[in-house]
This record gives sequence, C-alpha cells and structure tokens, in this order.
Amino acid sequence: MTTHRRCLFRMFTGAVALNAAAGAQENDGGHWADFLNWLKSAPPFEDPGVLLGAYRAHLLEHGVAAEEAAGRIARIMERMRGRPDGWRQIFNNIYAGAGSGFSARPNALLVSAVENRKPGKALDAGMGQGRNALFLAARGWEVTGFDLSEGGVAAARKSAAAAGLDINGIVAGSAEFDYGSSRWDLVVITYVPFPVWEPAYASRLHAALRPRGLLVIESFASEEGTAGRTPVDIDPARLLRAMLPLRILRFEDTEDIADWTLRKTRLVRLIAQKP
Repeated sequence: MTTHRRCLFRMFTGAVALNAAAGAQENDGGHWADFLNWLKSAPPFEDPGVLLGAYRAHLLEHGVAAEEAAGRIARIMERMRGRPDGWRQIFNNIYAGAGSGFSARPNALLVSAVENRKPGKALDAGMGQGRNALFLAARGWEVTGFDLSEGGVAAARKSAAAAGLDINGIVAGSAEFDYGSSRWDLVVITYVPFPVWEPAYASRLHAALRPRGLLVIESFASEEGTAGRTPVDIDPARLLRAMLPLRILRFEDTEDIADWTLRKTRLVRLIAQKP
C-alpha cells in the first residue's frame, strides 16, 4: 500500500473518532443528502478510505474549512451505522471499479475451515462480489449469499454464470435478511459492518446453524471505544463472549494482511461450531 493510501485510510478511520466532538452540530441532514448526491456521480474508488478522502477534497474545493470537512465526514460515518443507503452507494461505487483495494481470492480462514469437510448448505453473509460464495460453490456447496449492494450481487451472479456455478444471490441488508433456524451447515462473515458481537445478533447466528454447523468470522479488530475504529471493527473479547454457546475451534487476535486494504493490521478470526 502506498503512503498516500495509508494516509487516506487513517483519515477514514480517524474521522469516526471526531464524532463525539462534532455530535453537537445537528445540521447534518443536508450534509448527508449532499454526500449521497455526490456519490451518485463520483468515479469508482478502490476502498472506503480513498472514497472519503475524495469527498473531503470535494468539500475543501467548495470552500468548506478543513475542520468542518472532518466533522461532516465523522457525522456521515456515524449515520452509516444505521443507514444502509450510504453503504449501498459506497459499495456500488467500489464494485464498479477495478477492485484493486481488496482481495478477489477466497478468505484464507474460510478455505482452512472447509478443508476436508463435506459440503452442505452455506450462507455468505455480506457476499460482496462473491469471492467466498464462488469458492464454496466450486467445492460443491449449495450457496446462498446476500449483500445490500446491487452491484456486488450482480457481479457475483455474473461470475457464477461465467464459471458454470450455481449461487443464490440476494440483495438485502443484515437486519432484514432471515437467517432462519437450523438452516445452514456453514455461515461465513468477513469484513462487513454486522454487529456479530451483540447478544441478539449472535443468537440469530447460533439459531441459524444446523448441529455441527460452522461459523467463520474475520474482520478488523479493536476494543470498543477505541479512537479511530472503523464500522467493520470487531472487539475480540466481546466477539468471543458472544460465541461461547458454540464450540470455539479457532480464535485469533493477531496482526496479518487484511483482505480489505491489503495491509498488515490487527485482525480477529474465529471458527466456531454448533454442538
């Protein structure tokens, strides 16, 4: 990763930390609308950090002071936690590009989890362009994937058709998707802003697994309340507590190359099995 990209990524994560100071400024409804309108005509970018860096440059070019621009971005990021329309447009933008800011290969943790395992029914939650779904389908799994990005799901379907693979790609967010009960032999969740550490959400995942079904999770890691954490960061201790009803087969709080940003950073990895 170049120095320029690292700086933009730090700007992206650091903007979130400014939210507390900026929270008193409630005139952000118009700012949110302006951001979404800008996204509609923005050229493709390779990752959220670069995209937000471009939006900051857009604000500065239009006379917004640097401090105010940082505050607006912080408030935008906070709104995204509960506003999937922002994430949808961001990832539609990213998936319209060359994809050089993230890995197109299947997640290595997932690959290790299913090695020598009999295929069954798999769910790729937050499938993006389908790198994990396509890998599983090629290994004989019956795969369903969902993502709120129409662009991502369309790309996954197109790649599956080109490869002669069958996947069920659904456009949906994590809140409305029905995980079901005792439905999946495998659920994989990588680098998505789903609250997998929250007891209610974790319970949905536990219930969705069939007996001896696997849950595979990997994402960026930081403790709750850490300055500059991204919406896809997971607190490792909270994740582990939330998954204790399952049998923990592998758990790592480590540093490694992330599938997103392709840089060495702190990651949390988990493979757990339903009894």
